[in-house]
Amino acid sequence: MTGQPQRRAARRSRVVREGSTERRGWLSHGLAALAVSALGRALAGTMSLTTSAQPQAAERPVIIATGTTGTTDTPAQAGVAVASASTAGTVVGATETAPADRPLAADAFAARPSGVDTSRSQQLRQALAKERAAQRAEGLAKTSEEVTRAVRDQASKARQTQLDAAETQIQQNAVKLAWARQQRAIAARVAARKDVASATQTTTTTTTTPSTDPDSATIPSGGTAVAPVPGAVVGAHFGQYGLWSRYHTGLDFRAGYGTPIRAVLPGVVVYAGNSGDWSGNHIAIRHTGGVTTMSSHMSSMVVHAGQSVSAGQVIGYVGQTGRAFGPHLHFELYPAGVRYGDVYRAIDPAPWLRSHGLQTH
Repeated sequence: MTGQPQRRAARRSRVVREGSTERRGWLSHGLAALAVSALGRALAGTMSLTTSAQPQAAERPVIIATGTTGTTDTPAQAGVAVASASTAGTVVGATETAPADRPLAADAFAARPSGVDTSRSQQLRQALAKERAAQRAEGLAKTSEEVTRAVRDQASKARQTQLDAAETQIQQNAVKLAWARQQRAIAARVAARKDVASATQTTTTTTTTPSTDPDSATIPSGGTAVAPVPGAVVGAHFGQYGLWSRYHTGLDFRAGYGTPIRAVLPGVVVYAGNSGDWSGNHIAIRHTGGVTTMSSHMSSMVVHAGQSVSAGQVIGYVGQTGRAFGPHLHFELYPAGVRYGDVYRAIDPAPWLRSHGLQTH
């Protein structure tokens, strides 16, 4: 009976000892696995830094050593060391002898020398350089385009300014040419009128000689009286005065320029010409009974002195020669014995015209 409790106690002690040993074994294996994982990551980082342009020496294998601490079935604490093949040292048991200047673990995590180009970094730099060159080329192209556009706009503005100035000059020249043509036309018209007037005066004055003996001329008689101009409309009566005349010595008949002027009664032309005074071109006709009628301001005359005329015969045309304000016929009447042109001895022609059956309006 006493032996059985001792056996149970020994069994429990062995179970407890085995459980403790088992727990220590699992802990050692877990720590070893963690160490292997960390070393694997370190080796992967180290290998990624190695390129074909920079060959590296072969890495030493990872050595995991275990030892006993007194009993054969208890694993010892794992010792882990990593070193490159180029690093001098000897692995003895669970450790490796490393050079005195650095530990073996530091050799695995040591930084690679900087400043050494690799093919990948070289390609990256070349790509970056090309990109920067392309950016500079694009910037230069944009700048060149902006400069070209500015120069083109400036040239267009300058061209438009030149065109505007040229158009203004053309318009000014056109105005000057039109003015010059107008002046030449006016001068030609004035010269033509002067030539016509000169020719008319020459043809009339060469044959106009006042009759020195009216009684010797044969004065035709008979016929019906005719109005000197169509309508016989009076614009100014005998004896009127104003700014245009101090004393009107006849009748002004309204008529347009070039209207034919006719002899009122038969008679003899005693004067046809221009004496250079107020009457301009004028004709004097002696009628039966010794009275004389005078028509003034004519544009032209078609009879001459000494010529016999009949009632209604055209003797000239309405004008405004002499001192006249617009074209009209100035008609005067001189009694027998009074020389024509003696204006202050002229008489009112209206009663004489009415006595011959002519009514003025």
